[in-house]
Amino acid sequence: MRPSATPHRSPHRSPRPASQLSTLAAELLGRLPTMTEEERRLGLAIYGHLAEGAPVLESTLATALGMPLGAVAELLGHPNLNSLTYRDPAGRIVGFGGLAVREMPHRFQVRGRMLYTWCAWDSLFIPVILGVEARVESAAPGGGGRVCLSVAPERVTHLEPRGAVMSFLLPSAQTFQADALKAIASFCHYIFFFPDRHTAAAWTGADPETTVISVSDAFELGRLMVAERWRTTRQPGGP
Repeated sequence: MRPSATPHRSPHRSPRPASQLSTLAAELLGRLPTMTEEERRLGLAIYGHLAEGAPVLESTLATALGMPLGAVAELLGHPNLNSLTYRDPAGRIVGFGGLAVREMPHRFQVRGRMLYTWCAWDSLFIPVILGVEARVESAAPGGGGRVCLSVAPERVTHLEPRGAVMSFLLPSAQTFQADALKAIASFCHYIFFFPDRHTAAAWTGADPETTVISVSDAFELGRLMVAERWRTTRQPGGP
């Protein structure tokens, strides 16, 4: 499953300032590949079943969506979904699009179930997708402290410390320009919560392709991404 690892750090450089949120969102969304309606429906179904706290079978998805098992397998092979899907040795889906049922550094509790996210940003936009509130606990890299927050589908309702921020990979990064899907898979190496802006700036200052943004801006960026990438005209299991 997608590891949450620290990238190779280059010699110290001054941190690059973030673009205004609207500009950052436009740059990011403009680089994400468009999903088909069927890809969206299947992806949303995977999110919903993973949120139950157990690995997901392709047969379960086929039944939920009223689709042939072969059609589900074929869709999961599409680059848009394949790049987001992680399985256990038995072939069951244990991670998808930032959500995981196996232990990872970012704890993500919903409906009394302990789940995990691949990176800090995932914990901000997945509540929007699931339509539920989550309690999140995340450690900054290098022993830089812990950040705890509660995230509702509409906003971040609690943040501790109050001055916590998040690092982010800029859409202008080389990985985005070369391959947006590869960049999505690489996000976890760059995106963490930090207890304060000073600690975050010290970490991102070593990499000119990263920046620091507020948690509220990171939530809004995630909400915009969900609206663009995961909106669907049909509900999972619908006609």
